[in-house]
Amino acid sequence: MERNVVSLETAKKLKAVGFPRVSMWHYSERMDPPDELFFTQSSGSTQFDIAAPTAQEIADQLPGLWSVMNSKVTSNYHAAYHDSGGERINAAADTLAETLANLLLKLVESGDLKFER
Repeated sequence: MERNVVSLETAKKLKAVGFPRVSMWHYSERMDPPDELFFTQSSGSTQFDIAAPTAQEIADQLPGLWSVMNSKVTSNYHAAYHDSGGERINAAADTLAETLANLLLKLVESGDLKFER
């Protein structure tokens, strides 16, 4: 399952920027080890849990025109966002979920995406 959701480190970054806690997968800082994933029947979680979104859950939050591809040469995923001014924001990682999360974090950093807190 770890390849289908973001890492704990990335999940914490998503939480910090206000990413919705909509995932059925979560990390719990109360578990030992703290990076253990668990599945919940509801998308809500307690204050001690950190959502571990899948690639689809992240894609659902991405705005506008974006694309993703998998490189057979490097075995990495590459994503690009095209804003209205013709600028392009790129991201890459070894899993689809991490790639889309990196793209989302760059969009937040650039101001192209905001989450209500």
